[in-house]
Amino acid sequence: MPPVRLAIVGCGAAARGCHLPALPALKGDVQLTALIDRDPRQAEDALALYRELGGTDADRVVLATDPAEAADAFDAAVVVAPHTLHAPIVRALLEAGKHVLLEKPMTTSVEDAKALAATAAAEGSPVLAMAHPRRLFPAYAWVKRLIDGGELGDVVRVDWSEGHPYAHEPVSWSMFDRRLAGGGVLTDTASHVFDTLLWWLGPEVDVVRYEDNSLGGVETDSSAHLRFGTTDVHCEFSRLRDLGISCKVTGTRATVTIGTDFPAGECTLITADGAELHRGDVDAVAPAQGEWELLFTEQLGNFAAAVRGSAAVHSTPQDGVRVVELIQECYGGPGHQRAAQPWTVRDGEAPEGPVLAGRTVAVTGASGFIGGRIVERLVLGTEARVRPVVRGFGRAARLSVLPQDRLEFRQGDLLDPDTLRAAFEGCDTVVHCAFGSAGDEAGRWAASVEGTAHVLAAARAAGVRRVVHLSTVDVYDPAVTGALTEDSPARPADPADREYEQQKLAAERLVLEAHGDGLETVVLQPGVVYGPWGGQWTTAQLRRPAGDFAQLPAGGDGGVCNAVYVDDLADAVLLAVDTTAATGERFLVGHPEELRWGTFFDGIRALRGPLDTAGEPAGEPVADWELELYRAAARAGYDKARRVLGHTARVPFAEGAALTGQWARWAGEAPEAGA
Repeated sequence: MPPVRLAIVGCGAAARGCHLPALPALKGDVQLTALIDRDPRQAEDALALYRELGGTDADRVVLATDPAEAADAFDAAVVVAPHTLHAPIVRALLEAGKHVLLEKPMTTSVEDAKALAATAAAEGSPVLAMAHPRRLFPAYAWVKRLIDGGELGDVVRVDWSEGHPYAHEPVSWSMFDRRLAGGGVLTDTASHVFDTLLWWLGPEVDVVRYEDNSLGGVETDSSAHLRFGTTDVHCEFSRLRDLGISCKVTGTRATVTIGTDFPAGECTLITADGAELHRGDVDAVAPAQGEWELLFTEQLGNFAAAVRGSAAVHSTPQDGVRVVELIQECYGGPGHQRAAQPWTVRDGEAPEGPVLAGRTVAVTGASGFIGGRIVERLVLGTEARVRPVVRGFGRAARLSVLPQDRLEFRQGDLLDPDTLRAAFEGCDTVVHCAFGSAGDEAGRWAASVEGTAHVLAAARAAGVRRVVHLSTVDVYDPAVTGALTEDSPARPADPADREYEQQKLAAERLVLEAHGDGLETVVLQPGVVYGPWGGQWTTAQLRRPAGDFAQLPAGGDGGVCNAVYVDDLADAVLLAVDTTAATGERFLVGHPEELRWGTFFDGIRALRGPLDTAGEPAGEPVADWELELYRAAARAGYDKARRVLGHTARVPFAEGAALTGQWARWAGEAPEAGA
């Protein structure tokens, strides 16, 4: 019997990571004959990978941008396209007599899902199968056997947590674009989880409560309380937080716990009276598979057998419909609530600052702490079109929750001027937040200094009117005591020193020198920037060894901490974008309260909770250079920012620390209150 001629429709990360590697083992049974993607480069890259994997007849694979163009080349297709395109693509394929293995979710509407299922159910219709590979995970199949065999007794509760910072680097923004993805972590991750729960517990389910953090875009975090008959199910999902990857199924006779990733890691089965029946790995019982590639080989092999009429598919169209129904009930049902996130949106507080109507603002470093907050404030508090510029899309998942009608993500690399120019085309303003924060010293210098030169050149070439540059108070001479103003002496340049302070000094000078000849530049110089998502002065401090805190200032001790809550810095940025008199100038930015380093670290101590150093090995002494920083006597003044920009910081440290604490507890960076 000749092999099934297979097309892959959609050649992004999932096709390359899952389906293409599965094909070599199916030689003679399934033959890849077409790669189809709206972007020809994606199809070309997928073909290159197929060759690298040793795929057969690679030179005969047809590349196309639409299935209709290659219709004569294939009999069956795996559809791995953006979610909202599933329905029209699969409908056309089925009508053309092509068999389909469809990635989850089946569709993004219940009506479309039911229509596809009805078409597939008609006599003589091609095969439609759902790609639900978690049914082939050994641990998932083990739990299914335990439930069906009665070893757990009556299942009374399921607790499922699945969350970590977005780990994949997508080839496009489509997974975060509501118009293409349809939804966020619920549509993506919970498609797998909901299919599993329906497979384990049956089709009768009610949504008791659902909550997510979408502000008009796609959610990064969601939680659902479901009820399957008398079984309560609590699920929590995240693309931003480390929630772990585990599922606990509690029955009246025993409780089983598994890891929900692949492989599952340690799994346990413990009776209600505490006897341990199993701990460790779970054997793969066919059709479950113990290797990643074999999951998809089994899935494709089963699909090919169904096409030939010799097997039933592992997951049916009706299974896909049930998942879509449950997802849409979460999104649109009466149990849906919006998650509180006061560090992003403070209820009842009207946005302040310039409206920026008709402006288009690009933000470099948009996936970072400060750049990300500036993007949020631009989208939520102004009328500007906003163009976040990122090196890779994966780290920008946080911003996908935002309303997307004025949001245009672009890829750009500080060391690639052409990508920057393309990203800046059509913009009147660039806010430059990116700098060299990773890699070796030479790489950091190149990103910070050469990268800034590239930003300025690209902005000029693209016709940008204004560049607002994020510098730092550290460009001033550390020997300054007393009042620190924009007229204070600069840090001496040191060609032998290429670390952060010298990077920022060199970059700032480039920005000031670039002012003129049609390009306006503005420099902002914050001090210690802290707040939600913060790195050096937030999470890095929360994660410090407990032993460090005995060496750090406390109470009224220490020198002056010129701190600014990130929202106050964002306010200054928006004013710098819009204030005519700001051009060619630099501005210190911070809160006018006098804050000592001891008070700052007391705030960190309060967020961390009681410090227990008992049993900890003696840590390294805090470095002398760091302790010297905490004795600094220079107090920055912000009169110029107040006079020229109209900026006065609004968030005192006590309020900023409280907001940071709310975020830190949510993000798992600090213990829950009372814990």
